[in-house]
Amino acid sequence: MAMHNALWELINQTDIVSKGILLSMLGMSLACWSLALYKWMVLKAKIQQVRQARALIRNINNLEDLLARAATVRNTFGGDLIAQYLLDFKMALKKYDTSKPTLTQSDWNILMVHIDQTLEDTLQKEEALLPVFSTSYQAAPLVGLFGTVWGLIHAFIGIGQQKSADIAAVAPGIAEALITTLSGLVVAIPALVLFNYLQHRVRILETEVLQLTESCRLILRQVTTLEENTSVAYSMKSKDKAMEVSL
Repeated sequence: MAMHNALWELINQTDIVSKGILLSMLGMSLACWSLALYKWMVLKAKIQQVRQARALIRNINNLEDLLARAATVRNTFGGDLIAQYLLDFKMALKKYDTSKPTLTQSDWNILMVHIDQTLEDTLQKEEALLPVFSTSYQAAPLVGLFGTVWGLIHAFIGIGQQKSADIAAVAPGIAEALITTLSGLVVAIPALVLFNYLQHRVRILETEVLQLTESCRLILRQVTTLEENTSVAYSMKSKDKAMEVSL
């Protein structure tokens, strides 16, 4: 308790610059911890939802079952991904009036590009907020170092004013230097740990999303009949006919 009171007294004795540094460190620390809690809860829920969606579509080999299973996980992270892939698939089929899903190879390739784009956009969004932690663990020690230099300047000013290097002259400046240095480390070390942990959780989610996407690709490929590109076939027939006429 006595140490706590002494530390608080030292903080009260610091000048406005050092107080500003300490307040910025406090704000940075609160931001890191609150965002870390939020991000952890979101990632935990999304990982569980994607795993649930993967388990539901396992061993499916027809479109009807995929649609039925996707409906059971509607409005979840994994369910929304499947719904987006099915929407892309539906848009690709719109120009074909057949009872069985049929696409040309070029249309299938375009569909895969759309799915890849959806996947990339999804994964990029999961990286959000991580720069806050990387910026904090990089910037906090530098801000603390600025406070260290500022406190040492005050210590030397005290020596010059009192014409003496005794403890009474240098103590306030040294205290400022040490407190601001400590505050920088108190922010930087947890921010680094939180960044690495959350980045690991994001990688787990990305792996689950990739596996879910590949499962959807496989199912869509199994239920789709690929036909020869009609435009290419027509152009080849026209070329052959022209050659016959010239001969």
